[in-house]
Amino acid sequence: MTNARRFVGKDCVVTGAGGGIGRAVALRLAAEGARVAILDIDLNGARETLFLCGDDHHGFAGRLDVRSEASIANAAAQAAEVFGGVDVLVNNAGIEKLGSIEETTPDVWDDIMAVNLRGPYLTSRIFAPQLLARAASTGGAAVVHNASLMGQVSSPRLAAYCASKAGLISLTRSMALDFATRKIRVNCVCPGIIHTDMLERRFALEANREEAYQRVSQRPPVHYIGNPEDVAAAIAYLAADESRFVTGSALTIDGGVGAA
Repeated sequence: MTNARRFVGKDCVVTGAGGGIGRAVALRLAAEGARVAILDIDLNGARETLFLCGDDHHGFAGRLDVRSEASIANAAAQAAEVFGGVDVLVNNAGIEKLGSIEETTPDVWDDIMAVNLRGPYLTSRIFAPQLLARAASTGGAAVVHNASLMGQVSSPRLAAYCASKAGLISLTRSMALDFATRKIRVNCVCPGIIHTDMLERRFALEANREEAYQRVSQRPPVHYIGNPEDVAAAIAYLAADESRFVTGSALTIDGGVGAA
């Protein structure tokens, strides 16, 4: 379901939008009237998302590597050229690699941090001038980070991932305070078990995929796995003007796992 046309006249950027949660977010924003810059390290995936937005969508697809300042700067320049500015930035791009501290090499640690924590920092920093300009002219702009329930609690063999997402939640709060008087709201979502390609890769490591799926689906108190659209709905709310009094928050979307 969509909530009317909350994003008509809004220009949005979604990173990691070539599939999964990022794709669901881009489609949700586009369905509600936004023009969306659909960015992903997988350009073909980004183009497919753009195609799914429909012929009447006036956004664009582009390749983005959030580990690279130059790549982010190129994407920001393209957004400025096509849109003239940005109202909403959704930092969704992320990676997950299993491993305890002993199993996690420094290179793996650095790669996870580069994507999951340094990436949102760099992207926010480079897009900040456009967000600030829009906020000054329209009365507000928004940044939404995709963190994780694993930034609030933890799990075995996810040391680097959990640390990166905990850092992203803290970054959310710091950014919210820094931008509060300049009309940019900054929030994050903390998804729990969501049926994405990342989850399917975990299932692929199991001897019996169906048994693993059934086992995981019983973990949330609601006894089912969330889908990307569940997260997209929450991100759309945090990006919309109706959440104008919400900033510095970490919205948990986990079917009750954290409560249990």
